Amino acid sequence: MNSYLLVRINGNIDRFLLKCKKYKINIINIKYESFKQIVICINENDYEKLSNIRGVYKFNLVGVKGKRKYFNIIKKYNMLFLMFIFSLIFLIFLSNVIFDIDIKSDNNELNKLILKELSNYNIDKYKLKKSNDELTKIINSIKKKYKDNIEWINIKEDGVKYIVNFVERKVNNKKESNEVYKIVSKKNGIIRNIYTYNGISLLNIGDYVSKGDILIDSDIYLNDELKNSVDAKGKVYAEVWYKVKVIYPLNYKEKKYTNNRRKIPYIKIGKNYFELFKFKKFERKNIINIKNNLSLFEIGIEEIREIRIIDKKYTNKEAYNKAIKLMNKKIKIKLNEDEKIINEKTLNFYSNGSKIIVDEFVSVYEEIGERKKVEKGEENDREYTQDGS
Repeated sequence: MNSYLLVRINGNIDRFLLKCKKYKINIINIKYESFKQIVICINENDYEKLSNIRGVYKFNLVGVKGKRKYFNIIKKYNMLFLMFIFSLIFLIFLSNVIFDIDIKSDNNELNKLILKELSNYNIDKYKLKKSNDELTKIINSIKKKYKDNIEWINIKEDGVKYIVNFVERKVNNKKESNEVYKIVSKKNGIIRNIYTYNGISLLNIGDYVSKGDILIDSDIYLNDELKNSVDAKGKVYAEVWYKVKVIYPLNYKEKKYTNNRRKIPYIKIGKNYFELFKFKKFERKNIINIKNNLSLFEIGIEEIREIRIIDKKYTNKEAYNKAIKLMNKKIKIKLNEDEKIINEKTLNFYSNGSKIIVDEFVSVYEEIGERKKVEKGEENDREYTQDGS
């Protein structure tokens, strides 16, 4: 154990130093307090050699350095350290115990089934938490067992409780109906594609349509005579137009979470945290703690999640490109897989100092048809009109 002792010497200092050299006492450091008093730093092993040069000199041990210093502190406060270690072990144990299970659903019957099933897998109050691999296997087993009742299920750990989310499978109990629907346009646009599965298409590719126009009719005529009314089905795609305003900051700041997270013990004294490990930038979430409000002392387990701060300054051109990408992303999120952006054109682009504003004209290829119920008597009205009487 590399330890050093601080010893205060009183007497003839020059003669004392010569004797130290004689008895091969290695003096690491000397501090002169007066011409007859010094403090020397020596190896712990050399301390016994000082007895060889006692006499007119007075020796006084005033301090310890190195590993022995910490050993002495631990020895002095051994009960406090034992309590700390016990508390830490106890907190770690508690942080791995389930204290509550919260199911986010209003279906009480299905909730009871899920709770019972979780209990079969030893997921219950005051039981130990499962590993991620175990949870994944349990989730898959429950989903397989209740495939007729559950579409999706997830079990998320939140501190000392589990949060269970699931999507109930909707059983299609719709009865066959004699109701008739037609396909009408929900937007203005130019027809680009028509797919008619049932009914009669009234338009051609390239035709302009307005909102509310009939695209695929439910009425089937022969020689101007209504022969049948069917449930119209099909898809109609058109080129439609949007005017979009996009605002983007020239000074861009964003807080992004990484996938790095850890559960660590901590000590808190007042407002100061002392963690065994931490990221450069992070957010903390308390899991469990023991604290004394009178002494402002707290010990506990917390989860820390790494964050990265993005702080960038853009030129007008860079901000414009970012704004266009953002606009495209937002539009595409709203489109189906078979829909797309055809073209885009900037109408106006300017800066007000802190941000840029872009007015964009966008043409989009998208489905514009929607089903509209044909009310009773509407078929007769159409027949009357077709006859011209």
